[in-house]
This record gives sequence, structure tokens and C-alpha cells, in this order.
Amino acid sequence: MLLKWGKHAKENDQQQQQNLDPENPESSRFFCRNCASSLSRLFDLRCLIVLVLTFAILLSAIFWLLPPRRSLSEFDADETIKLTAPVQAYFRLHKLSPEVISHKGRLEKDIFRSLDLMNAKVTILSLHQSGAFNCTDVEFAVLPVPTDYSISKDSLTSLRSHFVKLFAQRSNLNLTTSSFGQPTSFQVLKFPEGITVDPLGFKPVSGALEILFNFTLDISISEIQENLADLKDQLELLLRLEPYESVRVQLTNEEGSTISPPLNVQAYVVSTMENHLDQRLDNLAQIIQTSRAKNLGLDSSVFGEVKSITFSTYLEGKVLDSASVLAPAPTSCFPSLC
Repeated sequence: MLLKWGKHAKENDQQQQQNLDPENPESSRFFCRNCASSLSRLFDLRCLIVLVLTFAILLSAIFWLLPPRRSLSEFDADETIKLTAPVQAYFRLHKLSPEVISHKGRLEKDIFRSLDLMNAKVTILSLHQSGAFNCTDVEFAVLPVPTDYSISKDSLTSLRSHFVKLFAQRSNLNLTTSSFGQPTSFQVLKFPEGITVDPLGFKPVSGALEILFNFTLDISISEIQENLADLKDQLELLLRLEPYESVRVQLTNEEGSTISPPLNVQAYVVSTMENHLDQRLDNLAQIIQTSRAKNLGLDSSVFGEVKSITFSTYLEGKVLDSASVLAPAPTSCFPSLC
């Protein structure tokens, strides 16, 4: 029994030595199979890494070449139209922007009908979700038809009148209520030859109307509208008006914008005592001259600094005479204020 066990152990030792012997062919095949397996796994891993990197680069290139997709919550017209459109305006809709975008064509038609345009068309410039909750900011342009023509002077006059009424909330755009609701916050962004707003709505006045002076403020028409009562009160206090007199102002932005400065204010005095107006204007000329260094009596924290004061032809002569100047200058601007 012991002899058999010893013989069996000896055979096992010989077999192990044969497996470990590098000259043994069977041993070589064993090691080659292990090496090949390791190399195969390494090669497969490298291929996988290269394949992933190649796919990532290819995907990035495709997205880079494709035009950017706009969000469904906003719309922007071509930049060329925005830069060249002669008439531009803004208002706000109390609707989500995706709802408005889906009815963009109808919105253009509604605006066109509301403005009663001829030889022109309405184009939406942008539709953006407003900072206000559930609101959309709308910018649109009025373009001539054909586009290489200009909007006629009569059409511009009519359109300017529409815009002023919309800004002053004396009228509104007639839009499809079910789709857009009621528009608010109308503003003029751009208009040829400027835009003038009369806070009283160009209502006729009874009595003599005389232009006193113009001055410039570095604020917008919209900003001064909010403080119009203070402006009139401070001007009336400055001019020391009589009970039969009142002040009237017109507000002009030469770029045709109600939201951008600067602003030109034209002040008038209305008097029901026409016989005394000439004599009164002499006194007003003196008051304006002495108050120009005091910001015309206006609160600078509200209205800023008064600039570029100019006078009517009549008052210009009076102011210059009081300054001991022999003859009025040919310019309408008082020399020390230009």
C-alpha cells in the first residue's frame, strides 16, 4: 500500500515538473494561451476607449455644424429686419410665450387691422417670456410694401397718431381676446423724425397760447409721465403764474422712442387775459433767466439736470436784452446755455 502511494506521488511530481518545464511544448502552449488572453483583453479595452472617443468627437461635430435650435418659449426675427425696420413698438400680453408663438401669424394680422395700415405690413420682431408671471413681451415692426419702398408721409402721420394714443392709453390694440387677452404697457421703440406726446392729448385750449422755452432732460418720456404732475407744479411755482394762467408741456424724443432718453420738454403758458400777455412775457423772461442756474426749479433727484435751455423767438430777445447784449444772436439758443 505504501509502495503504491509513493509511486503515485512520484508520478504527480514528475507531471508538475513537466508543466513547469519551459522546454516542454505543453507548458509553452499553456503560457501562450495566457498571454494571448491578456493581450486580447487589453486590445479590446483600447478599442472600446478609441470607439467611445471617436463617437463623442463625431457627435460634437454634428451638433456644432447644425444650426442652433431656438427655445419654444421665445422667437426672434432675423437681425437684419431688427436693424432696418423704420417703425418699431412694444407691448405686453398676459399669456405664456409658447401660446403666443403658436399664433404669431394671427397676432400680426390683428395688429395690422388695429393700426389700419395701407401699403405696409406688420412683422413680429421678438416674442420673449417676460419677467412678469405668465406674460410675454412682444416687439413688432411696421415695414413698407414693397420692402424697398418707404412708408409715405401721410401713413407715418396717421401711424404716429395711433402710437401716441396707444402709449397714452387713450386707445388699445384690438386683438383676438381668446388667443391674446388684452395688451398692456405699449411703448414706441423707434419712429422716423421723432415722436411728440402731449399729456393733455392735443386738446384745444381757450385763451392765448405762447411758447416760453424748451429744455432737455436725460430721462425718457415714460419716466416723466410718471412724474408729470410734479413737473407741472414745479414749473408753475417757478413762473409764479397768475390765477388766469396755466402751464402746458409737450414731450419729444427725436429718435422716436418713449423709453430712451434724452427728452425735450416744450413749455407753454396759456392765458385767458390776452391783452396782458405781452407785458407778462417780459416778466416771464426775467424769471426764466434768473432761475436757469437753479435747474429751473426742478427737483434734480426726480428729473435730473436741466440741459440745453432754448427760448422762443420773442423771449430770446427779452433775455438777451436783459443781459445787456445789443442784438439777439442768430441762433435760438441762449449763448451761455448752449
